Amino acid sequence: MEETSLKLVNPLSLLLASLGYSYFFVAKIPNGILKLIFLLPVFYIFSIVPWYFPSALLRGVLSFFITWIASSKLLLFCFNQGPLLHCQTFLDFLVVSILPMKIKHKPNSNSSTKLSQSLIFRSALDDRYELVQLFNKPYLATSLKDFWGRRWNRYSSNILRETVYNPTRNMLNGISVGVGTARILALICSLVVSGVLHEMLFYYITCGKKPTWEVTCYFVLQGLAMALEAAVKKVALVKGWSLHPLGSIIYTCGFVVFTFYWLLVLPVWRDGKNSCDKLRV
Repeated sequence: MEETSLKLVNPLSLLLASLGYSYFFVAKIPNGILKLIFLLPVFYIFSIVPWYFPSALLRGVLSFFITWIASSKLLLFCFNQGPLLHCQTFLDFLVVSILPMKIKHKPNSNSSTKLSQSLIFRSALDDRYELVQLFNKPYLATSLKDFWGRRWNRYSSNILRETVYNPTRNMLNGISVGVGTARILALICSLVVSGVLHEMLFYYITCGKKPTWEVTCYFVLQGLAMALEAAVKKVALVKGWSLHPLGSIIYTCGFVVFTFYWLLVLPVWRDGKNSCDKLRV
């Protein structure tokens, strides 16, 4: 029992200490590469936190929220971007870093007082924070772009948009490749990065098993299919063709589910483990 408690305390202490270091010290460093360098130890700590937990489910959840999302938010923070810029207290920094929460644009004028003085803590949190919408009826998506861009896991989609899509598109626009081409290439680049990051999640879930890259192939396939979809829509617009909305929904959901089962579900069933024989910490 004592050994288990220590294992639980250590990662939580590491997490709190890392975020405290980021908020109280690194935040005072000028934005840019220098701030990024000082955050490298935090990125490393975030990468080992999931290994403290024997459960595959916990490793998967923590690798998503801590190793991927929290690290991405800190990366944006290095360059004066992202949701952490709106944090005014260390509590703000903790909540926004590790949870799918954001600061309300117009919190109540007395919310700061409530955070420090109110005994009704839940009410104070409700006044200060709001939950980021994760899903928006993905089963009603009428295209792959609609599914991945506006309906499925909007939390990670927004992070990928800020960290990969926008910088890539801006860079390509700067070398004059064309607006349409820049968007397509930035989209494909974002999905490739998403695939690699999902490989990382599966790496934690399967106790460090060597990646098969089927997960990356899944997201690359989605990106190529979206590019093809956009081209077909342009031709259909010229020809005057149209597809009934119900047909669009069936095609979109059918393609996503089939490829999901083929390239994501089967690899997990084949290689997944519920617990690691030895924790990697």
